[in-house]
Amino acid sequence: MKKLIKKVSVVALCASLSVNPIVYAGVLDNITDEPAAEEINGTEKQTVETKLSSFSFPDTEKHWAKNWIDKAVKLGFVTGYGDGTFKPDRTITRAEFSKLINNALHTEKKAELNFTDVSKNQWYYEEVRKSIASGFFSGYENNTFRPDNPIKREEVAKVVSFAITTGGVEGEGATLLSDYSSIQDWAKPSVNAAYNKGYILGYPEGVYRPSKALTRAEAVKIICEVIENENIERDFNITNYNESYSSAVVVGNLNILDSVGTSNIDLKNIVVLGDIVISASQISSVQLTDVKAKNIIVEDKDNPLEIICNDNVSISNANLPSAVKIQKVGTNVTI
Repeated sequence: MKKLIKKVSVVALCASLSVNPIVYAGVLDNITDEPAAEEINGTEKQTVETKLSSFSFPDTEKHWAKNWIDKAVKLGFVTGYGDGTFKPDRTITRAEFSKLINNALHTEKKAELNFTDVSKNQWYYEEVRKSIASGFFSGYENNTFRPDNPIKREEVAKVVSFAITTGGVEGEGATLLSDYSSIQDWAKPSVNAAYNKGYILGYPEGVYRPSKALTRAEAVKIICEVIENENIERDFNITNYNESYSSAVVVGNLNILDSVGTSNIDLKNIVVLGDIVISASQISSVQLTDVKAKNIIVEDKDNPLEIICNDNVSISNANLPSAVKIQKVGTNVTI
């Protein structure tokens, strides 16, 4: 049996959650306007990244997020500005956060867009396509994306919740914070999930401030912690008979190949930033527990495959032939 193990141990996770989380998270929030040319233009961006990787920014030397910012620059998912500064406390927009998380996770899949406020000539067009394909973002009811809006804490929690595993993580989330009732209902599950894993916590005075915008410094800290603590795979293939796969974030597709034969495949605590593609023609069943994905695609239209959904299964779309049977056994199942 092959098992994907998270990079961080349970002990380490518990430790990270026990170090005064409300105080530590008091430094977590706001966002940035449209990036300067060096962050958009490929040639200038490379020059800036190379130069800045060898020294610290003058405006981050005494900043609480200095180590996170230095790490993010070395990882290559964020850069500074043309004047040599980082502007850590500048707020960041929805489009900019989209770019950061795409860069950090190296997403490649792209979705077709029909937002009225995102056009092909805008610098963030491809970034929005990637973040929509991965499931990080969705638009608003009036068919807009609002790319230039500062991204709020509760919105960031929603984005982050699509990029982290949450199976088996216990906790009361942000429910004990005094302003919990001000968090919008659609955001509460995400806020609690990100809170329980220690990525986006509260402030020293015991509040969450869901509508507060995120800063560049806060953004890189959150993303760095996700990269450090999640077991991130890329375009993962399941090839063996009767195997169980757990505890991973798959960037791209998770493919169940024909070599699994007539077996039963068990997916547990898996996030797929793409599609679950079942190309196995004789597979008997796929069990899903604590699984999130954009789509499930079954390629063999004649195989009477059973997809058994246990607790906490969220599939945005399902391209399923009529021969496929879906069993909703657990709670919190959307498919």
